Amino acid sequence: MEAKKQEFLQLVDTALEVGKGMLAADDSPSERLNTLIAQLQQIKANTISDRLQPSDGHVTLGLAREVADWIENLDSPLLKAVGAIEIYYQQQL
Repeated sequence: MEAKKQEFLQLVDTALEVGKGMLAADDSPSERLNTLIAQLQQIKANTISDRLQPSDGHVTLGLAREVADWIENLDSPLLKAVGAIEIYYQQQL
C-alpha cells in the first residue's frame, strides 16, 4: 500500500505544480484555481495521514469534473493531471 500511496502523492504533486504554474502565469480563473489547489493540498494531507477514504472502485474525488467546468482548453495539462489522479484513485486506492 505504501508504494501506491507514494505514486498517488506524486500525481497530486504534479497537479499542484501545474496549477501553481497556471496561477503564476494568470492563465485561468484564479478563484477557481485557488480552490482546486486547496483541494489538492487537502487530499495530499489526508493521504499522508491515512485519512483519505478508499474509492472502492466507484467513488471519485470530483476533481476532473470541476476543472472541466471552467477550464477553457480541454486538452489542458491541468485537466490531464487531475484526470490521472482520478483514474489512479479509482483503480488503486
